Amino acid sequence: MKNNKIALLVAASLFAGSVSAGSLNYRAEYKHSEETYAQRVKVGESVNIADKTKLSFSVEQKFQSSNTQDFWKQTTRGDSEFDWGIRYELNKQWYIQPGMPITFGHERTTYKPQLRVGYKASFGLTTALRYRHEFREYSNSDDNGTRTLVDGTSVASQGKTFQEGKWTLTGSYKFSNPALKNVYLAYEGNYITNYDDVRLYNNTNQNWDLGVFFGYKFGDIRPYVELWNVKDSGSTSDDRQLRTRIGVSYSF
Repeated sequence: MKNNKIALLVAASLFAGSVSAGSLNYRAEYKHSEETYAQRVKVGESVNIADKTKLSFSVEQKFQSSNTQDFWKQTTRGDSEFDWGIRYELNKQWYIQPGMPITFGHERTTYKPQLRVGYKASFGLTTALRYRHEFREYSNSDDNGTRTLVDGTSVASQGKTFQEGKWTLTGSYKFSNPALKNVYLAYEGNYITNYDDVRLYNNTNQNWDLGVFFGYKFGDIRPYVELWNVKDSGSTSDDRQLRTRIGVSYSF
């Protein structure tokens, strides 16, 4: 029933306004210390629903090999996500965008209400700050295991909800030089806090990551590369690792 309501909402939005942009995106990633692969496909679209107001929505599917150290062998489904947001332009420089992605995983669902505030500078820099509050609900299945807290004790995930806060700073730069108009440069930084004292990184309930993106557009197609500094496997070590992502997006 919920899925039918979501489909009706998307269909109604399409008929209510004109489609302004759409994209199809494939991305593969490799974590250099863990030597593991993961992949994702995402399709999204945006619709003008009122003056200065735009509805955006997307669906993504993650997947990987059953043995994550293989790039493509006996692939299995990972998390899937439905994302939506409403962007309202306050003026030519500022906008706000509330939304709530919903992620569906194995025996768990994560609700992510969020608010983004963005700014477009006159010299080509576009930046945004977003706060996302995550509610991860685990089912009553015994498959959910336990979560380790900062003090070293463990708590069963079965039937529980854990909360996290995530601050994200993003930015991209558009060159004024016509010869560089197809070059894509961007960055993203994240800072995460678990409010239930679940251990995330270096024996604390906090974690961070930082990425830079490079791409070039050929007509409607843009290949890109992402380089990330992310935590190593486990939650007790302060070791970091490089995560490389390579992908291609198609605009329609």
